[in-house]
Amino acid sequence: MKLLFLFAALLPLSAETLSQGERDRAMSHLQATRKLYVDATSGLSEVQWKFKSAPDRWSVAECAEHLAESEDFLRNLLVSTIKKSPVNDTKREAARPSRDKMDQMVPVMLADRTKKAQAPEPLKPTGKLGSQEQVVKAFRDRRDATITFVEQTTEDLRGRTFSLGGNEIDLYQMAFMISGHTERHVKQMREVLANPNFPKQ
Repeated sequence: MKLLFLFAALLPLSAETLSQGERDRAMSHLQATRKLYVDATSGLSEVQWKFKSAPDRWSVAECAEHLAESEDFLRNLLVSTIKKSPVNDTKREAARPSRDKMDQMVPVMLADRTKKAQAPEPLKPTGKLGSQEQVVKAFRDRRDATITFVEQTTEDLRGRTFSLGGNEIDLYQMAFMISGHTERHVKQMREVLANPNFPKQ
């Protein structure tokens, strides 16, 4: 009996797929920040779309393109991390007591615009996605792919980790990283829209 217990203790824990509640929370946040994006980019003239408050500041168009480009980049980063990161039961169990709090903290950390960051060169806007309509469609299509991934994946996202700014998060929390990043740049768009020199039409 003791030998059986010892053997069971040495076996790895079974893979942990996301619960429906976890899927719903992540999809809800992704859908909510998609709406923020769409609302911030709706009804703008070409002049408003491209208005910059200063030469070194991004326009709404540039923020919108950056988010469209980042969506695929960040989702692909999540998927590639699954492939190269083995499940670590020890880290998963150690993180379990505080992971709900971290789920909430990750999007807040990403959306905090008091901490400045430079976009990687491949994600800097260049206008290559085309018109306003094309940029917004690209974002919406790519966000739909992210939501579908969260809805359908059977991978153990809780048992794999990723380093984010010195903090270790699990791959489920990377979904909140993506939506938090969207919120960050929607705030940037709103700053442009609120500029006193923003064109009236």
